[in-house]
Amino acid sequence: MLLLAGCTGPGEAGPDEAVPRPFAACTPFTGGASAQPTSPPRTGPSPSAASPPAAAPSSSAIQGRDVPTTGPEGPIATLPTSAAAKPSGVPGTGPARRDVRTITLPDLALECMAGGPPVRLSALRGPLVINMWASWCTPCRQELPAFQRLADGGRVPVLGVVTEDSRDAAAWLADELKVSLPSVYDRSGALKAAAGELALPLTLFVTADGRAIVYRDVALTEQTLAQLIEQHFGRT
Repeated sequence: MLLLAGCTGPGEAGPDEAVPRPFAACTPFTGGASAQPTSPPRTGPSPSAASPPAAAPSSSAIQGRDVPTTGPEGPIATLPTSAAAKPSGVPGTGPARRDVRTITLPDLALECMAGGPPVRLSALRGPLVINMWASWCTPCRQELPAFQRLADGGRVPVLGVVTEDSRDAAAWLADELKVSLPSVYDRSGALKAAAGELALPLTLFVTADGRAIVYRDVALTEQTLAQLIEQHFGRT
């Protein structure tokens, strides 16, 4: 289902092969300071999390494989009602941007897809680009390679947020697209709710004070990303 030229819910899935482990570690984002640009390796340790019982997964195919998109994991974090800032409008300037509001990053601790310590969003400081994506979101698939190239280039750090998806489905898609950028897992969509949006993909441009400009477009290209980074962070 599409909403506002974006995606609003998971597809279907069911695994039949060993799940790949493409994501880099989230170490640059767990120290509470400004994230430093890195070129992440293509592999990382296996994610580990306790899995409470859940309903049987639905399924959808990614490149001929059946992978879960509603797996057994419960929500990693829930959004406190006091965490989301009241959004304020942002005037539209620059390269056809669709900035709709600014928010303060909520106090959420999200598990890293590669394992290790969780990432506390409220401790992050910019310049930083956060991209919310899911395997069931077609525009996300289109723009993910551009975010990977941005991360590899080292101009600004990039953090992915797997949103309302299963770990396995996200891993299969990342492996297929050769995406290895550090990513955290937000099964419940708490960050998307804090951003005040219903559809994916979503991109946050985080400034030095921890506030984030919410940007929604389908789908961002390398050229548009470059323009937005120069506009928000003054980096070319």
